[in-house]
Amino acid sequence: MLVGRVLLISVMLLLALTPAAEAAGRRVPQGFFGAMYDRAVTRAPEADQDAQAAKMARSGVESARTVFSWADAQPDPAAAPNLTSTDALVARLSQRGIAILPVVINAPVWARRYPDRDGSPPRNPSDYAAYLRALIERYGPNGSLWAERPELPRRPLREWQIWNEPHLDGYWYVPRGSWAPGYVELLGAANAAVKRADPGAKVVLAGIADYVWAHLRKIYREGGDGLFDVVALNFYTSKVTNYPKALKRVRSVMRAAGDRRLPVWLTEVTWPAAKGRMRPGAAWHRAWLQTDRGMARRLTQTYALLVRGRRTHRLGRAYWYTWSSGYRRGDLFDFGGLLSLNGGISTARPALRAYRRSARRYEGCATSLMGCCR
Repeated sequence: MLVGRVLLISVMLLLALTPAAEAAGRRVPQGFFGAMYDRAVTRAPEADQDAQAAKMARSGVESARTVFSWADAQPDPAAAPNLTSTDALVARLSQRGIAILPVVINAPVWARRYPDRDGSPPRNPSDYAAYLRALIERYGPNGSLWAERPELPRRPLREWQIWNEPHLDGYWYVPRGSWAPGYVELLGAANAAVKRADPGAKVVLAGIADYVWAHLRKIYREGGDGLFDVVALNFYTSKVTNYPKALKRVRSVMRAAGDRRLPVWLTEVTWPAAKGRMRPGAAWHRAWLQTDRGMARRLTQTYALLVRGRRTHRLGRAYWYTWSSGYRRGDLFDFGGLLSLNGGISTARPALRAYRRSARRYEGCATSLMGCCR
């Protein structure tokens, strides 16, 4: 009887500590439910950010996409990158079991091809590659952060997104000619640096917006095949049913390039609750923008459709844009947060409840503050 009781207790303890990835009835891979970590939450005090990270884990967020700004880390070319702020972020999210996808972007003034343009690409891809190497040496499998902070759960960063939306001037300013050759050159330098520093790491293509299949075709034509492990899309649309259509077109381009087996991640998905709060910026925005309840409804519909077709399209993740925002007049995306956050006061929007319900349904369980099944 004693042996039986000990065995029963052991099984109960094991079940209590089972991560969400092993939950019974799980229908998505670990990290599928993601959220962007930017805007309001990154401007909040450290204590508030800690509280938000706990809410993220409790809500089923298993992966967070966030900016690692080269410009902020290394304003002086003679100095090594200052990683204090990213140290805090990595520690905070790692403690909650949330995987991190860094968007490595923003060239410092000294490294820009066009010094007076915030969206300038780097002048020398090798400078960008050096920053990437410093990040991997800090946060990779043999990263110095884990040696210095043994109390932290060891969750090395193994995925690196190389820039964002390089087809847009705001991120990749090119006054003449195409953006694609320069971006592919940067991608090649980044891929080489990442694979040398951590051969098991994944290089994630920059998030591509608008006519994503056409932009991806340009990257392949410039020799981008073999330089990334994941295709990333920032796809916005006026109809939920356009998601599988877009994924099908992207898959067609990938097959033609011989990348049939590579996964696709949706690195930005949203339906901003800006209806009645801001004027639509384009005609299609009228159907894209929602009320608070409409945003929640579209979130539920979108994740249901993406889960249903994820195997067909080899869809690995879907990041909601964004976790928190100010819900004040700024831009349309300021009304996309799952919660509003202002002056330390956070308020859950209807979309947060919808996200929690969807995550619970497809992850197979409700999660704790540590990201484990409860």
